[in-house]
Amino acid sequence: IGMLILINPIFKFIKSKTTIDPIKFKKVSKLITTGIYKYSRNPMYLGLLMIVISSSIFYLNIFSITTPFFFYFWINRFQIKREEIFLTEKFGKEYLLYKTKTRRWM
Repeated sequence: IGMLILINPIFKFIKSKTTIDPIKFKKVSKLITTGIYKYSRNPMYLGLLMIVISSSIFYLNIFSITTPFFFYFWINRFQIKREEIFLTEKFGKEYLLYKTKTRRWM
């Protein structure tokens, strides 16, 4: 399920001709709000989190059990916050309205 959630938005970004690179998020050219983005503002991160959780259940050791919590904290604090600030600056009211209608995760 995590892979499906991860792959769908990648194709959406490619179809919209905008960047999927989380390091180069400032190159985004279009705000995508349809498809899975109607339900989650960060479906790629959600898919990755689901993969991390699945892996932690599979390996079931102290490291794997703490990894999803670390991933969630790290993505929220150091990636999503920066992206949201940039998207607010770039798309203004359109992004702010999208934020009120769509949850960060799901």
